[in-house]
Amino acid sequence: MSGRHQKSLEQENKELRTQLASVSSERDKYKALFDTSGDALSIIDLNSGKFVECNQSAVNMHGVLDKNNFLDLSPSDISPQYQPCGNPSAVLANEYIEKAFTEGPQLFQWRHSRLDGSIFPCLVSLSAFQIQGENLILAIGRDISELMATRALLDEAQSSIERYKKAYQQEKEKFELFVNLAPIGIAINAMKDGAFHYVNKEFGSMTGYSVDELNSMDYWALTPRKYEKQEQEQLCDMQEKGRYGPYHKEYIHKKGNHFPVLLSGIMITDSNGDDFIWSVVQDTSQQKEAEAKIHKAREQADSFAFRMQLANDSAGIGVWEWDLISNELIWDDWMFKLYGVPKSQFSGVYEYWEQAVHPDDITYAKASLQRALTENTIYDPEFRVIHPNKNVRTLKASAEVIKDNTGKPIKVIGVNYDVTDKINAIEKLEAAKKEAENSAKAKGEFLANMSHEIRTPMNAILGGLQLLQNTELKPDLRKVLDNAAFSAKSLLTIINDILDYSKIESNKIELEYASLLLLDVIESVKYDLDSLISNKGIDFIVSVEENYVDGWVGDLVRIKQILLNLTSNAVKFTHQGTVKIKLSCIAYKNEQAVQISIKDSGIGMSSEVQARIFDRFSQADTSTTRQYGGTGLGMSITLSLVKMMQGSLKLASELGRGTMIDVILPLARASNKSEMTFKKSLNPPDLKGKYVLVAEDNKINQILISTMLKGTKAELVLVDNGALAVDAFKEQKFDLVLMDINMPIMDGVQAQHEISLINRATPVIALTANVMVEDVNRYLEQGFNAHIPKPIDLNILYGVLSDYIKLE
Repeated sequence: MSGRHQKSLEQENKELRTQLASVSSERDKYKALFDTSGDALSIIDLNSGKFVECNQSAVNMHGVLDKNNFLDLSPSDISPQYQPCGNPSAVLANEYIEKAFTEGPQLFQWRHSRLDGSIFPCLVSLSAFQIQGENLILAIGRDISELMATRALLDEAQSSIERYKKAYQQEKEKFELFVNLAPIGIAINAMKDGAFHYVNKEFGSMTGYSVDELNSMDYWALTPRKYEKQEQEQLCDMQEKGRYGPYHKEYIHKKGNHFPVLLSGIMITDSNGDDFIWSVVQDTSQQKEAEAKIHKAREQADSFAFRMQLANDSAGIGVWEWDLISNELIWDDWMFKLYGVPKSQFSGVYEYWEQAVHPDDITYAKASLQRALTENTIYDPEFRVIHPNKNVRTLKASAEVIKDNTGKPIKVIGVNYDVTDKINAIEKLEAAKKEAENSAKAKGEFLANMSHEIRTPMNAILGGLQLLQNTELKPDLRKVLDNAAFSAKSLLTIINDILDYSKIESNKIELEYASLLLLDVIESVKYDLDSLISNKGIDFIVSVEENYVDGWVGDLVRIKQILLNLTSNAVKFTHQGTVKIKLSCIAYKNEQAVQISIKDSGIGMSSEVQARIFDRFSQADTSTTRQYGGTGLGMSITLSLVKMMQGSLKLASELGRGTMIDVILPLARASNKSEMTFKKSLNPPDLKGKYVLVAEDNKINQILISTMLKGTKAELVLVDNGALAVDAFKEQKFDLVLMDINMPIMDGVQAQHEISLINRATPVIALTANVMVEDVNRYLEQGFNAHIPKPIDLNILYGVLSDYIKLE
């Protein structure tokens, strides 16, 4: 080896040793930083899942014996199973580690655990790095328990500050309201220059001046100069004692007249150190005349206190004072009257009051007083007291807690007054209200019962007339029959109107919501009016605007009732020409709605008639009732139903030229199509070979239903009550059951329940004069498949039979 080459190697070796020393120095420096850091530092080998390095802070923070013990742990050993968010610690840790490799260093809050099981919050930083191909994580942790505790204390303090601010503002507003509404004058003046900063309403009314007027005038324009000496004396008292008065003087009203006043005041220093005089001013004009008659001792008493006592006497208010230090209880004369005891029997201690309060009320009254003492709450309970003669009276109390300089309660001063008469009056009003509610309930039950009782014979009448209409009759007899059927239907309409009027009057109508097709509803209305339209020979036209899309959610029965009332009126009062219904979609109060316009070429109405057409029991005139019939309730009921649906109804009419009615109903869109509740059929279905069980206790109705069903060729079995219906159902298979509700021995509701237990698949139809909405809903909820009201509409009956009996 040449000398030059050897020298080069020695130089290179020297440089390597220098670099190694530098690296070792850097390593030692970072090692020292690592070991001495106040934060818990640790390194995790992702291949083994173990800690490979840590500092003493990590050992201390996690309560481990020493570094070797710490390096035997895995990260899961120093974390609880779940973090506060509810996720497993292992899952969340893996997510943060993965983000450290893919997104860079991660900083987050974590819940760590010590080996003794205690848990503490920690701020954690994760940084990913590689050394010689190994994936490592540097974890830096800092115990933030004290920080979190301090933050909680700060949050609690801030919350308390907000509560105190709110309470202060509320009390300030109440105080300002109290001051402004006080029946005495109140004024606030600056001590340094006497300027008025505030006067309440009574002070302005008393003197005739506003604050601005008072500040723009000379002080002696309000107070006569003869009181200048007294004024100085009062100011000296103010400076020495912090208060002045009470003292008498005069004010000069804005109108120039003098009147006597009584003043008292105190000096208050605000937060800026400025002094103000708060004065209470009373106009003593009326009292001056009475002062000459008042006893000399009372003349020497404090004028303000005496007038307050007079006020208490006139209102029957008793004043009491309870010394919390000595337990002494002081009552004025009115307190003895309120508690019905003579002064000689009064012990003068707090326990005497406890014994006088009614046993059922003492716990509440004492608790209210205790809260006022400890929680600064308002003390204003009502409680009963028992007089020695066993007479019970109800008293209202109010009190103020007096505290010493340290805030300790030392005295309570309050009032009692008798509210027995008020309580009795309230009880009487509640009893009267209950009686009125019971009366309304009895009225509703009476109307429902009367409806049932009227509908039962009406069923025979209208049913018989319907059957006769299907027979061959001479023209004159046919006309008589048609008139009788029309009259019977009119009577049924009157019954329905009276029931609806009663329910609307009692706020008992509740709307139901289901999918419906308005075109089907109009078709049903047209079907009901078909015979009347045909007899009159008028045109009935249904027009649908291009923008109209059918399918709504609403109360099908009540919407049909609205349309039937309005359309039947249009047909009834139109003798020639056309009745036209137009459907369209519009925006109404920022919501989608349907508009139904009904126009006729009938007799029209004068402006006087239009003004009262929606009044209950109102028609155009008495001749209208004689010529066209009706109760005068239909339009009132219609308007009430429209308003219940949050819609509108507008009427335009001209006498002799017809009527136009626009109804807007803000209905919701339906998500599915619906069909009418009742399908009608003009012809009886062929039910040959089908068996129908009819439960009906009324013999006339048995004959009627048998005759009505004769054309169906069904095999009928008639029974007189629900029990017989159940027996018959057990013995024979039926395709359908028609069930009356009100029957002896067993009613229709119980019978339906028994039958459903035997065979739920057999349809059971309620055939009853109970037509109240709540009754019908109850029957359907009970399990009845449908409801056919009495009087029976032959076409509805045929339609239901076609729906519920499967025809071969």
